[in-house]
This record gives sequence, structure tokens and C-alpha cells, in this order.
Amino acid sequence: MATTKVEKSGVGFGIVQQAGPIVIQVRPHHDTISSFRGVQVGFELLNGIRIEQARKILEILNENIVGVVVTSASEVKAEVKTDVKPDDKTQGASG
Repeated sequence: MATTKVEKSGVGFGIVQQAGPIVIQVRPHHDTISSFRGVQVGFELLNGIRIEQARKILEILNENIVGVVVTSASEVKAEVKTDVKPDDKTQGASG
């Protein structure tokens, strides 16, 4: 049986420009999403997009997106009892 876990966090965005295309990075405000711990998420922009265009995209994202929602499924294993004691009535009937 699977259970669903939903985690939310407020986010902002920033620009990272290294060698190669510009990346818009997701920056969570708080460390509340367990699957994001130790992970950086970014969106690589198309080659040829100039920094001015990237700043406009960044501005629109920061004005319109307030948070991120992460939904994950995890398997829940049924617990098997190993210390089952026989019922007194069943013992008397068989003996």
C-alpha cells in the first residue's frame, strides 16, 4: 500500500551564470521539503537568451510564483505478526 506525502515551501528565484547557458535557480525560503535537502534545482535557459531577457523572466517568476509543492509516494509494508498465540478453543478441539 502506498501513502502520499505532500510538502510545501515558499520559494524565490535567482540567476546563475557560469560557463554555458544562464540558469534560473529555485531558492526555497525554508528547509521544509525533505527531498530538496542537499539538492539545487534550476531551469536552464535556451542558448542565446541574453542576461536582460533572463532578468525579465526572473522578475515574472518572482512576482507570480509563491511556492513549490512536492508530492512523493512511499511504500508502506504491512506488519506481519510473528508472535501469534493459539486460541484456547482451537487447542481444545484438536486435542
